[in-house]
Amino acid sequence: MQVSAIHDYQEDLDTILRFFSEEELIIEKYQKLGARNVRIVKIEETEDGFLVETQREVPANVPGMLKSLLGNYNTIKQSETWHWLDGDQLKCEMQVELIGVPAAITGQMLFSEPAAKLKSGPTTRNNVEMTISSSVPFIGSTLVSFICDDIKQQMQTEYEFLLEALPVLLTE
Repeated sequence: MQVSAIHDYQEDLDTILRFFSEEELIIEKYQKLGARNVRIVKIEETEDGFLVETQREVPANVPGMLKSLLGNYNTIKQSETWHWLDGDQLKCEMQVELIGVPAAITGQMLFSEPAAKLKSGPTTRNNVEMTISSSVPFIGSTLVSFICDDIKQQMQTEYEFLLEALPVLLTE
């Protein structure tokens, strides 16, 4: 099952990127989104971008039938590989692992600056696509449906956080 969204920002890509590439701001973002025990496992530059690996615990508001699988908190390990593309676009490919949950989550974000070409509209656009699957019989489709709904909510909450935090970051 897939989840997608388009997030438009008035700030430039370099400013937005700070919340995805600077340890202190990554931790702040996840904590403000309700995570605990946020850890940056790795941040390193690559030939054409950078890598970020994080681990955090997030609250799980799960339906009763999934409670035994998911518990009250879930540990998430997230690995992001960021690559600069032609046309000043930045692509992030991610792998998300919910520890102990029989589901596979992959995704990508594609950041671009359409205003440079259009002379109007948002300064930066982020196209987000996530794919969720599970091979568990019987409850797998319920699990995937729940995870999709949760990811949609998390994506919206993160977007709203960034809309508030980015202007403040620019004044610091």
